[in-house]
Amino acid sequence: MTPFHYIGEFIRQLLIAIPMVMVRILFVAFFLTLIIWVWRLPRERWVPAQNGETGLSTHLKFWALLALGIQLAIYLIF
Repeated sequence: MTPFHYIGEFIRQLLIAIPMVMVRILFVAFFLTLIIWVWRLPRERWVPAQNGETGLSTHLKFWALLALGIQLAIYLIF
């Protein structure tokens, strides 16, 4: 075996030692942090260039929050 095998096995053993509950908590915390960050963005950061279109399809903050919420729900359920 090469030295890389030993290094890889060491890293693998370190990662196996992390409980899955902690991994789930980290993922949920990550998505909650992103949701809070997107929610707090000022209007000029998420309003697209005005080209005459209005409505829900141009509301980028809504769609970002929806996508993050769905991902968060997936990690909470499964």
